[in-house]
Amino acid sequence: MGPPPIGCMGMMQEFEGRRKLCPALEKLKEEHLSLAEQMNELVHLANNLKSTAEPTKRKKGLTELHELASSFRSELEKHSRREEEDLYPLMANYIEREMGPIAAMEEEHDLIHESLMSFMRIVEKEKSDPVEIEAVHTHLLRSIEILMEHFFKEESVLFPMAEYVLSDAEKEQLRVLVQD
Repeated sequence: MGPPPIGCMGMMQEFEGRRKLCPALEKLKEEHLSLAEQMNELVHLANNLKSTAEPTKRKKGLTELHELASSFRSELEKHSRREEEDLYPLMANYIEREMGPIAAMEEEHDLIHESLMSFMRIVEKEKSDPVEIEAVHTHLLRSIEILMEHFFKEESVLFPMAEYVLSDAEKEQLRVLVQD
């Protein structure tokens, strides 16, 4: 089953110096990089949109932003599903799922989803007046801020913890599950 559960601090100290993650956790981490690149592109489009005064260009910019945001949301949902359906249940064999890191990550997934949906609802209105553009920009930046903090927590706490507690068999099981 793997090592017995120990306190988070002890676990993290034990993991110090063994920073390499198993292939499945590396894949999840790499997905963060891909998603971060898309987030940068979204911010770039939103910044350009915010600084565009001409209504036709704003309308076109909103369409571009909507297309990219839809694609991003789809990729993010796929990634989140892998974590919630594959990684978290395995980790729940060792740490409490209802409280602690797993519960916090699941709550953040919900918060991120709500924030992105608020952003998407505004974009889908396709109103290109400056007030709506400002709202699009604000909601997008808020979503990205939450998401970047979430990725940091997963990469600095949850993934190293998973590397430490999961058995080799569970890591292999996870690798098969997260593979596409």
